[in-house]
Amino acid sequence: MRTSCSYHPAKPAHFECSKCDADYCAECVIKRAVPTYGRTETYYYCPKCQEIVERLDISDIIDPFWIRLPKFFIYPFHPRPLVLMLLVSVGVVLFARPGLVNLLINIALWGVLLKYSHAALKNTANSRYYPPRINSETIADDFGIVFKQVAIFVIVGIALAKVAQIFGPFIALVAMVVAILSIPAMIIVLVATGSLLHAVNPVVFITMAWRIGWGYLLMYLFLTILGGAPVLLGRHIIAHLPASTHLFLLALAKCYYTIISYHLMGYVILQYHDDIGYEVELDDEDSILTENKVGQPAGSEILNRVDILIKEGKIDDAVFLIRSETGGKIAELELAERYYNLLKIKQNIPDLLRHAVTYLDLLAEAKDKEKLCEVYSECAARDPGFVPSSSTLFKVASCLNQAGNPKAAVNSYNRFVKANPKDPLLPKAYFLAANIIHEKLKNPKKAVGILKTLLKTYPNHEIIPHVQKYLRQIGLAK
Repeated sequence: MRTSCSYHPAKPAHFECSKCDADYCAECVIKRAVPTYGRTETYYYCPKCQEIVERLDISDIIDPFWIRLPKFFIYPFHPRPLVLMLLVSVGVVLFARPGLVNLLINIALWGVLLKYSHAALKNTANSRYYPPRINSETIADDFGIVFKQVAIFVIVGIALAKVAQIFGPFIALVAMVVAILSIPAMIIVLVATGSLLHAVNPVVFITMAWRIGWGYLLMYLFLTILGGAPVLLGRHIIAHLPASTHLFLLALAKCYYTIISYHLMGYVILQYHDDIGYEVELDDEDSILTENKVGQPAGSEILNRVDILIKEGKIDDAVFLIRSETGGKIAELELAERYYNLLKIKQNIPDLLRHAVTYLDLLAEAKDKEKLCEVYSECAARDPGFVPSSSTLFKVASCLNQAGNPKAAVNSYNRFVKANPKDPLLPKAYFLAANIIHEKLKNPKKAVGILKTLLKTYPNHEIIPHVQKYLRQIGLAK
């Protein structure tokens, strides 16, 4: 039964801390790379006690393959297999004419696809859910696995012919049904052991299928559907298209369903690795942990620990943790937001207003206009003298105007002018405030007064031509 995270019940737990008696998902645990004797080792720590945690068995982490089915169909659309499928399909069309050379090229194309599919199977079996890279290592290394799989079909065919010759057609038919049912098991044994003799040994592959149990039959059902899909597409859908298009789409469908099938078999190996005796080679850089985004920047690690404390009701401890770990210098927006909300809960207004300056800068940088206006308005209501950084305050005024709050926007420009009397943006602040006063607050006389003051104070500023033009538009210039 899958173990759930103690703090995110909807997510599977990947690690456990015996000291804290807690299970953690990939988002909770802290990942740190530590240089050790010339190489980098990755260690995982408990977010509460900072001790090294134990990794749970994969069986407690992964979902059964029948739950993950939709993701199997998405797998080939990753750029890596997609490029390979397109290249193979184009090659099939280009070398479609009869002839020995074209035949050999087609055999090579399908051999490359089969080799890549085996690589995908092995990747998945070792908990690496991303498709393998297309390089010489993936395509050329250990190409013998392709010949061994072809040999499986040859050996099965010869064995069935011998059975028919010795025992007659009825026994041969029964043997053929058993052989067809056993092909996936033979391929799985071949990948698990690398031995062709083991793969065609009935004792080995039947025992392996038996250990998987009804899950093997369910897998076979899906493989049968996947195997028959290109045939159905070829006969009933793409058969009516032009010959070259038909050939291309049929080849593409075969590539697509082949890669899905091998990815599915790899996942079955992963799911039942204990039952079939397969040792999973974990690789944290491209594994199930990567898929679940284990290991985040330092700010995210702090945030995970803070969230755990909040869920336990330890608000003061959460506030202290942020202060002690950041020294008041918070560079991550989500952590800044959490700290702001904690200070608001504690009604610690002095610290909240001090932190709000940083928080508003991060909101402005993230272009979160709605939140920027909301937080600024809260702080201004608590302290009429509250002033963010000059660049942020200028953005706040603009955002308030866009949000349909012209009075607050003018007040913000006024606050900007008073707090930053030598800022280069000062003339623009005057001009924008006058624009709002005239157009939205319907007070043209006050707007003209501001604009004329602007003309006298900054006669050589680049904004002056715009000021003069706007005064003529108002129609009140003398």
